[in-house]
Amino acid sequence: MAQMWEVVGGKTGGGIMVRTGRDLKSAEAPERLSTGAKIKELALEGERLNYELVTGTGPAEGWISLKLKDKELVVPVDTPEGPPRKLPEWKKVAPAQFEYGEMRERAGKNLPGDYHGMTFPHSEAQLMDPQWGVKWLTKAFIKTGAMTPDNEVTEMSMQNVTGDVSGGAGLKYLLKVKYKKDKPYLHTDLFVKLPHEPKGSDRYFVSVMWGHDRPETIFNIWLNTFVPFKVPKMYFCDINKDSTNFILITEQIKFAKLGEKTEFGPGDIEPAYNKYSDFEMRDGGPMYYLAACKNLGKMAAYHKTGRLHPDVEAMFPMPDPVPSMPKDLPGTDATAKKQAQGQFDLFHRFMSETAVNAFPKEITSKAWLDELKSQIDIMRDFGAEIHCFSSGCGMPTPNDYIVLTHNNLQVDNCIYHHDDANELQVGMLDWGVLACGPFISSIMMGCVSGAQVDVFIEYYERFVQAAVDSYHEHGGPKLDMERMKIASELQVCGWVCGLAANTQAVLKDVKVAEWASVTDVFEDERVQKKWNAKAWASQFHNALLIYQKLEIYKKFQAWLKAQDFPPQK
Repeated sequence: MAQMWEVVGGKTGGGIMVRTGRDLKSAEAPERLSTGAKIKELALEGERLNYELVTGTGPAEGWISLKLKDKELVVPVDTPEGPPRKLPEWKKVAPAQFEYGEMRERAGKNLPGDYHGMTFPHSEAQLMDPQWGVKWLTKAFIKTGAMTPDNEVTEMSMQNVTGDVSGGAGLKYLLKVKYKKDKPYLHTDLFVKLPHEPKGSDRYFVSVMWGHDRPETIFNIWLNTFVPFKVPKMYFCDINKDSTNFILITEQIKFAKLGEKTEFGPGDIEPAYNKYSDFEMRDGGPMYYLAACKNLGKMAAYHKTGRLHPDVEAMFPMPDPVPSMPKDLPGTDATAKKQAQGQFDLFHRFMSETAVNAFPKEITSKAWLDELKSQIDIMRDFGAEIHCFSSGCGMPTPNDYIVLTHNNLQVDNCIYHHDDANELQVGMLDWGVLACGPFISSIMMGCVSGAQVDVFIEYYERFVQAAVDSYHEHGGPKLDMERMKIASELQVCGWVCGLAANTQAVLKDVKVAEWASVTDVFEDERVQKKWNAKAWASQFHNALLIYQKLEIYKKFQAWLKAQDFPPQK
């Protein structure tokens, strides 16, 4: 919807002057635009407005100035939703690829954003510096259309909350602002996400090797207003391909404080629940995962039926379909296998010796871990075939099983809130891994893998069914549920195969000597207060128990036989 304006100048002169072109030297229109006229914005270039007359008298179309000296000639007409967003034209930007040693020098530069073209601050110190500060925020918010040109940010303060909120993809801050003109659509409490400092490996992995920052930037600029559920209002977002710096500013979601209340009514937002902590949720988790899975299906259906941004296929391309199961694919190459086996040997020592007191005995047994190592060697060799099966190969329309939806909808990325009927709804945060991929991966690894063992085992089929049903209900194709169930169990194979690679990250957070006195990974504060230790130790516990209790390796062997594959490569 176009921005509307009202003419407030020209009260003593019979209205304001209109010219036929943008240039101040272009021809003057024969009529003046009447005071009180309502006009629709066609284009805004600096202080010059190209309009179309809606009510009042004067030329049907023309160019006017926003101000005469310091006096406003027109003012934006407010709507409850605020001004329309000013989206830049979509363009594909290829990120720079460079070596780790270049990271510090590149990240030290302030360069224009790839999409809005504005140079932006990329650290707390810069954002609070008067050189940037409220003046830059004002320009940025006007640039995106979050704020009208007659307004400005007048005060700001920041609080670093990186260690207080979950997730490790960037530095996180609360930003409090004041405006020259308070408006109901302007939030004074905002959230800011900035890149890691260019030291250590975190920044290089997130910004270059994994490339998480660009999908989040693209989502917040172009898809934010298209998705069929609550997401934070975006105030500014951009990224630079050469420096890899980015900035994201959104409204701050006002989560309830954990533990303060157990009953919620219409309009309430529940607490920000922690991953691997289902006990925090009112029913222990099931209804929360079910609600999240339904919205995964809903977004996937919106993508399939063309209800997202017109350029979404260019932003997030669909892969080529896999028509049939490939045969005679090679297994893991010798070098990668040797590296993976070395990682598992470290994992084996960690589970059976270093942290033996921290986990249940059934997953710390040396004999069982020896057996697991052999099983992983076999499962890893069929990783490509598992991916093809999960991608719908052999089905009449394989890409029905490939979707664009949130790929990391753990409970800590959910906004659980109550609608007018007091039904539990789910909004979404953190779009860093957004891409087209197997629907079953988004459900199982992206969402359900955060559930505690008993919840996962009892409900995983119902979670998958909820996502599949919602996908079809909202316009997507009907999927074969039996195939999705098999694929869901094969996802656990990949999950278990990838655990060992994260042992070093756990030991970086909690040292070897400390593990001797850890008796429960979910209770010990040394583990729970360190992001990598908490995330991966929790997964070591959950994934291995799920693998055991669901007899996943037997199901993997049955799948091999059904696909006419050999028992091993």
